[in-house]
Amino acid sequence: MNVERVINAVGLRKFLKFTDRLYKDDKNYVPQMKADLKKVMKNLLLDGGGYTGLMVTENGRVLARLAYTVAKHKQYGGIDCGFFSHFECVNDQKAADMILGAMCDDLKKRGVTHVEGTYFPFDQDNRRGILVEGFDKPPVLLTSYNKPYYKDLLEGFGMGKDFDTLAYAMTKETIPIDRYRKVSEMAMKRYGYYIEPADFSKIDTLVEEVGEVMKNATTDDIFQDAPTIEALRSIVGQWKSFLKEEFCLMARRASDHKLIGTVIAVPDFNQVFKKMKGSLNPVALVKMLYYKNKITTVRGLLQYVLPEYQNRGVALSLYIALFDECDRHGVTLIEAGTMMENNVKPNAAIKSAGGVLYKRYRLYGKKL
Repeated sequence: MNVERVINAVGLRKFLKFTDRLYKDDKNYVPQMKADLKKVMKNLLLDGGGYTGLMVTENGRVLARLAYTVAKHKQYGGIDCGFFSHFECVNDQKAADMILGAMCDDLKKRGVTHVEGTYFPFDQDNRRGILVEGFDKPPVLLTSYNKPYYKDLLEGFGMGKDFDTLAYAMTKETIPIDRYRKVSEMAMKRYGYYIEPADFSKIDTLVEEVGEVMKNATTDDIFQDAPTIEALRSIVGQWKSFLKEEFCLMARRASDHKLIGTVIAVPDFNQVFKKMKGSLNPVALVKMLYYKNKITTVRGLLQYVLPEYQNRGVALSLYIALFDECDRHGVTLIEAGTMMENNVKPNAAIKSAGGVLYKRYRLYGKKL
């Protein structure tokens, strides 16, 4: 076995094609769109994006891969930390040890004392952590999926849990809609707010309003800051192909229409991408046009409520409205997440609204 660094287009092609072989017979695996992934990884690994790509090979076959970078870690007081992503490996502890060991050796030479992953580049709220529970269902849009043995490989190398992130399933079977609707109506009347879908014709104003709510609702979050308005605009730009007004719901104060909370969900386009098999050829495009209107799941990406309106039914009202929209569009499942396990209020709000924990992801770390 040898450790190779990704330094050119040939290496990048081997890096990307490894998952085709690894997940060939996995019925739940959903490939990322190949053209988009190639563009992203070329930027990260070859065009000065600040990431290093490694592979373990044997007789020309790739056995493991990962990418990593160095950035500040808020939880550890702003120290330089190694963050890794795109970890994939056959079920071989030696291969895992080789690639993780090569990464750690390089990070130590650069003065780094802690490494953590997996994180997805650019947006650390998505594809965050290794899936450790919930392998019986395919991943929804922008969430992680991996082989069940990855947990054993990382722990076998000496990595330990840093923290878990959680995803909840919400269906008509888990939520007493009629009873909660009455509670929601009473809360809206008592506290003076209403729910409406987003108006994308006013997207610039809306981004600023949502950004302000996020900033004020995440002041006690020790892991991350609320994104800047500029960062939020960039995220919205990346999501614009997936966003629909009716699944982006706003809670507003009745007296002055001030935004006090939001739930933003996106249709699970993974159901479409799975049919397309990561390609954009004419047959795949026909499948996209056909299946995009048959999506049966949405993923809740954002849930924020101003502190002074928390525990006043706002989150419940938002989810009741989301359920109504889902019902109108043939959607039968809402996945809410992923949320850090120690982020108490959002987790409590989801559970109180009828969410059932069904997937768990784990961020692993190691002192160097």
